[in-house]
Amino acid sequence: MPIYRSMPRVGVNYPLNELRDELDRLWTSLTTAPPLHGWGVRPDSDLFPAVNISESDDCITVEAELPGLDAGDVDIAVNGEEIVLKGARPETQLLAETGAAPGAGNGERHASVTWHQRERGAGNFERRLVLPTGVDASRVEAKLVDGVLTVICPKAPELQPHKVTVRTS
Repeated sequence: MPIYRSMPRVGVNYPLNELRDELDRLWTSLTTAPPLHGWGVRPDSDLFPAVNISESDDCITVEAELPGLDAGDVDIAVNGEEIVLKGARPETQLLAETGAAPGAGNGERHASVTWHQRERGAGNFERRLVLPTGVDASRVEAKLVDGVLTVICPKAPELQPHKVTVRTS
């Protein structure tokens, strides 16, 4: 009659333990890795433009990737703890870059261009971002350099840290 142990011995790898470890590694990689197209962890994983938001003692910085756009193509509005980025990438701009005709899609042939894959879209976009704290909207500055929009949002004066001097007596 076989003898079964309820606790595995230290240093002995059983096939089911190895399988459990592999499944744990797979699950961890799926839940912590950047989302795959079509089934991301976050519902906003496919939003455009991609942004980074950072905070220092005196300001909040928003960086957005906007390749191919000029400063006149982007509108920025700041209200309290919200910033709205609006803009448009015209279809004609995308077509001028490739030499294709309007209406070209995957596998469609126009002029001398055949689209095999088309991920860079055209059209209007609007991205609303909630900032971690209120900002002074009258002092917000923005610049667009090499396709990266940088918006510097100074914190409201009452929200900035203040140094308190300690007195004796």
